[in-house]
Amino acid sequence: MKINNKYNKLRINNMYSKLLKPMSLVIVALMVVALFTGCGVSVSEKGKDVENQASATDSSETGSSETDNSTADNSTVNSSTAGKEENKSENENNEHDSVASQQEMLYPITVKDVTGTEVTIEKKPVRIVSVTLPADEILPSLVDKSRISALSYLADDPGLSNVVEEVKDIPVKVGMQIESLIAIQPDLLILSDIADRNAVSQLRDANIPVYVMKTPTNVREARSAVLEIANLVGEIQKGEEVVAWMDEKLKAIEDKVKTLRNEERVRVLSCDAFLYTYGKGTSFDSIAEHAGVINLASEAGMEYWQEIDKEVIIEMNPDVLLLPSWSFEGFDADKYTEDFKNDKSLAEVNAIKNNKVFNLPENHMTTVSHYIVLGVEDLARAVYPELFE
Repeated sequence: MKINNKYNKLRINNMYSKLLKPMSLVIVALMVVALFTGCGVSVSEKGKDVENQASATDSSETGSSETDNSTADNSTVNSSTAGKEENKSENENNEHDSVASQQEMLYPITVKDVTGTEVTIEKKPVRIVSVTLPADEILPSLVDKSRISALSYLADDPGLSNVVEEVKDIPVKVGMQIESLIAIQPDLLILSDIADRNAVSQLRDANIPVYVMKTPTNVREARSAVLEIANLVGEIQKGEEVVAWMDEKLKAIEDKVKTLRNEERVRVLSCDAFLYTYGKGTSFDSIAEHAGVINLASEAGMEYWQEIDKEVIIEMNPDVLLLPSWSFEGFDADKYTEDFKNDKSLAEVNAIKNNKVFNLPENHMTTVSHYIVLGVEDLARAVYPELFE
């Protein structure tokens, strides 16, 4: 197939050195991971806070059966079969969480993080620090802000963060500066799974409880991450409220898109600022699957982030083209979009010809916290507006 030949040539030329380029934009997913790393949705407090004990969770709840790439914000959900497996897993999680929520929360607790390290939390944490965007976004929905001592500096970036307004009165924003983190003396420090191992060891040597979380790679793992963190901070019930909100959002979308026949499903291609697209094993692939659209990169057999060129876009001929909405230093998202629309070589591409080029909110499309369901909703509404009238 012509596309596959072109794709293979590109893959040979790219390798890992070029793969670093999109991480500027995909820091969304990676820096969303590394330093971590809608719309300010927070779960309302209903009734009296209940302190419950969750069984020490291991990486099986947050682990991914779809990928072993811990540095990528990715997912392999791409088929109806995968969707069924995800739903099955969510049902099993519901049963487990219901039991956990009935247990009394007693400290100290010992849990195993994604590295296999046992972490003991002596008491309900009240000086929580996060240096990973997914946890930055999850924590304000679970605990009073007075219990959060610091978040990653990415929590303040409106291009990436879904909690900018919620956390603006948390004055301390940090990166992986070891001395600064030790000075805060957190009673729970949450890091991403690509945090430097030496830095993690130094922090643990300073007697700080460091929990390394697996960065979610799809909708199911984002759901599990909420429950994982809720267990750490002693807020199981609030965690369940957050995932209930996620499930409600997803079901409302699913009820609409499940009426579509296969031939009615829209063919979508997403490109970042460096003309990389998102294939199997990316969070976008999971978002696309839940939104009822066909991710052309995944359909073509591409995995993770792959650089393409305009010739590939022409050959794929997407019905909808998604371009970045986040402008950062050296990149103007609006100009990038206009250049695409006015490019004569792309004039016959369906998405260009039919004015189906969208800039969806970057913080919704790249997050891997519970706000990922807003990305699902944004995409479904953009491509199937008639279903949401």
